[in-house]
Amino acid sequence: MSAVQALNVLLPLFTFPYLIRVMGLDTFGVFNYLLALAGFLVVLVDYGLTLTGTRDVAMQQHDTAALSRLFSIKWSTQLLLLVPAFLLLAVLYVLLPDRNIDFSIWMLVFLLVPANMLLPTWFLQGVQAFQTLAWLSFLNKVLYVVLVFAFIRSSDQLWLLLLFYVGSQFLAALTGFIWVLRRHKLQFTLPGWRAVGDSLRTGWSVFVSSLSVAIYTNSAMVILGFFAGDRSMGVFSVVEKVLLVFRLGLSTLFSVIYPKVSQLAAQGLPQVQFFLRKIAIMLLVTMVLSILLLYAVAPPLVQLITGSADAEVLRLLYLLLPLPLLVAFNLPSYQMLLAAHRQHWYARVLVVAAVVGVSLNLLLAPSWQEIGTGLSLLVAELIIALGLIWGTENKYPELRIWKSNLPL
Repeated sequence: MSAVQALNVLLPLFTFPYLIRVMGLDTFGVFNYLLALAGFLVVLVDYGLTLTGTRDVAMQQHDTAALSRLFSIKWSTQLLLLVPAFLLLAVLYVLLPDRNIDFSIWMLVFLLVPANMLLPTWFLQGVQAFQTLAWLSFLNKVLYVVLVFAFIRSSDQLWLLLLFYVGSQFLAALTGFIWVLRRHKLQFTLPGWRAVGDSLRTGWSVFVSSLSVAIYTNSAMVILGFFAGDRSMGVFSVVEKVLLVFRLGLSTLFSVIYPKVSQLAAQGLPQVQFFLRKIAIMLLVTMVLSILLLYAVAPPLVQLITGSADAEVLRLLYLLLPLPLLVAFNLPSYQMLLAAHRQHWYARVLVVAAVVGVSLNLLLAPSWQEIGTGLSLLVAELIIALGLIWGTENKYPELRIWKSNLPL
């Protein structure tokens, strides 16, 4: 699994320097601008089910009837949420600046939403089928990379690039959907409105949290695109892709340990505290060393990616280097709060971070462009790290990770 995940991280690193060279930094920025818009819609339809669903599946993974009912409720809820997602897309198309992008391209981007919904990531994580999930991701990325290098040659092929991106995700999602139904013998039945309503109410706090993260992360590109040109979006996209290596690693770690944390929580909080403390120490040491290495190799790396020693890209990269460390620092508290069903505190922290981050971005982006957007992201992540750690170490002292008397 580690080898597959390493390839999942490395394969996109081969494509985006190529895309910058053949399509230009401006078109690359527009491409990522569209993906950022799709990110809002994906979060809306997901409705926090990747977290709540994973937890529920992990607790009932040996009960086929319960899993079938859970699968039916979660998937029906997401189908229902496709309607407001499409309406939001139409509103954004009218309100956002015209970049000479045809509505058919926007519709193509929207297909990422049902593709994301079709792949039951939450179910696979809950039953701890991480190898399957990793191979599906690998299938998606390999197909996309092959198509990009085989067919993309100029900036006029944005629609084709999006088609490859969406199509590869759909194929992987459909494969995963069929595999889950057959492997676990799930029976899909239409649940009642009450069951769907209960699912929406249960997931509300986690949804608010996920939406808050999407607002301050995905809106960064959208707000930047509103006030700045395509080049600024391109510069921001390059740095975002470099740091994505860290985010993918952290996301994979979160996915792998979360079902284990949920199971340990049923045995008692000390078990969870000890487990998360060990993970946190190893993670922080690894992250610090990785960031120092990236700082040392940043100039030749930017030269390799963009084809030139782009000072704007290098300056933004140096500014955002602390981001992965902040994310890693809050991961243990994040998992503890979710496992202990204290997601309402997590939601409050993320709402505050989203409001502050978006407000700062609106203030700074018009004058400082990508640097202003980067600063707003740093402040938002700092608020999240401090807020979540304060929650486990002070507000809910029974959840302490760092202040506990547990041995290292």
